[in-house]
Amino acid sequence: MADSNLAEAARLFAAKMNLGAYQEAAKIKSDFGLPNDMLLGAVRLAYDLNMKKGEYSLAADLAKKYDLPEALRLDAAERSFFRKIDSEFYRAAADYAREMGLPQDLVRQAAVQAFNKSMSFGLVKNASEIAKEFELPEEMRLQAAIKSYDQHMKAGLYRKALKIAEEHKLPRELIEAAEKKIKS
Repeated sequence: MADSNLAEAARLFAAKMNLGAYQEAAKIKSDFGLPNDMLLGAVRLAYDLNMKKGEYSLAADLAKKYDLPEALRLDAAERSFFRKIDSEFYRAAADYAREMGLPQDLVRQAAVQAFNKSMSFGLVKNASEIAKEFELPEEMRLQAAIKSYDQHMKAGLYRKALKIAEEHKLPRELIEAAEKKIKS
């Protein structure tokens, strides 16, 4: 009796996967405690379909969730990563690469591009956060901190500039310049 219930649940799971109803399929898997090895055929078909349609993120998610071979997950995730890079969604690409276990050099490549894009748009706080979160070289963190300091000084926000200078251990003369402006 239990085997027939599992077989029926697996059939329902496959039907939902074929319809692209992945959340419903996941609920069936969970409700019936279906093992991944019983679902591999349906999952692999869904994976292949998503790859053909160019839905690389979906394919990678399926591969990760249902324990398809690592090579399949990495292939789909890498394609999704490069699509994000091509669309100039560098921060999203860096986060995605890290989440999907892509090689560290891809994570770093995207993070550096996200940093540079933020700097070019004057989004120095964002650039600074990226440098810190992705452990980019110290020079990049300092570059963002100095630019942020300069912006605050020009805007007359001397206390914020001082805080940035102290927090990022900027040169003493910058700290003193902010302190002088605060006192005057």
